[in-house]
Amino acid sequence: MKRYITLFSIIALFFVGMQNSNAQEKKQSPEAIAKQKTHEIHELVGLSGDQQREIFKLLVDAESNLSAIGSTNQNIESSQKTRAAVMDNTNTRIKAILNPEQYAIYMRSLEKEEKK
Repeated sequence: MKRYITLFSIIALFFVGMQNSNAQEKKQSPEAIAKQKTHEIHELVGLSGDQQREIFKLLVDAESNLSAIGSTNQNIESSQKTRAAVMDNTNTRIKAILNPEQYAIYMRSLEKEEKK
């Protein structure tokens, strides 16, 4: 009986390990990333419901564009320029959605992230 319990435990650990490794290999979808970032921005500046919806749509679009850039075979320099253009466009559109006070808080948080 003890052998069966040991065997069962080893098999269970094997399957848990397989599930964990599969979860780490999967990339998150643009929607999942946008949802997480929207939540972070909401926690930071206190978005209204309409602002949350607009920011989410904007970030889904931006994340889709960024993942498309990563999948193309561009050289590093052109890829970085394209990413910077997407991020600049995203920040411009975020500025239009947020009020000036919220945008100032958002920009300060980005500056703190860049310094890290």
